[in-house]
Amino acid sequence: MDIHELIKKISNPNIHILEFREHTKASEKYVDVVFSYPEYKLEWHGSIPYYYRRTGTFIETVDDLASLIERAYQSVNHKNSSEWIKTELKLWNEEYTGKRVTKPFFEALSSMKWTCVEHALPRNPNWARRIQDIKEMGYSLATENRTCSKCNKSTTHLLLIPLEKGAETGYEIFSNKLKKRIIKVLGSHNAFEGKPTNPASLIPDHKFPEISWDENTKVENPDDMTDEQIKTVEDMLKKDLAEKLKVEEVEVKLKKGGE
Repeated sequence: MDIHELIKKISNPNIHILEFREHTKASEKYVDVVFSYPEYKLEWHGSIPYYYRRTGTFIETVDDLASLIERAYQSVNHKNSSEWIKTELKLWNEEYTGKRVTKPFFEALSSMKWTCVEHALPRNPNWARRIQDIKEMGYSLATENRTCSKCNKSTTHLLLIPLEKGAETGYEIFSNKLKKRIIKVLGSHNAFEGKPTNPASLIPDHKFPEISWDENTKVENPDDMTDEQIKTVEDMLKKDLAEKLKVEEVEVKLKKGGE
């Protein structure tokens, strides 16, 4: 799509199109915009996802993209976005009670402004998994490297966008019942820290990066998996992790040798 053609399609003078941008690691595409709201004397600097697997958004025409941006302008409006976040926070308090670890991350993003992952998110070594959890619930998030207002360095920033949520997603879905069993069978072992930790802070994850999932990696995870099957998968993960660590160690040595 051509940025100039998109600008021509936008009829609202308070919508300013900046540029197309892609987050290749997550396979997401955005349009960077500035929304002006004269009645509130406010500007919103953000990104509108137009290729976003989490919500099933795959826009390929300028007309459809212009329509999405016009709708997003209304959603980001102070009155509408305030009602939206109020409703969502109520859901987290009343219905998403099982996501106690992820909830503070959503609350940190609830300002709907660019949020630095280094300084504004809860301290958690596995923050990326919490963000993935929020995305899997159907929320739209944008990612960009921006200058942090605290350290004045370029850091990863996240933006929660008050758009209509998509359906909860995920190729390999674990039921709550199976999640609890996996954690119990594996002794609440935290693979990142290499030791048992509080079960409430653990989320079973997958062998393959999500961006690599396809029909060949998709498998069923029935609630009646045996303890032996769960432990077999864990053994596979351990071997895979060991191989990755060996590769990383070799890469570091090669890098140092070339310096």
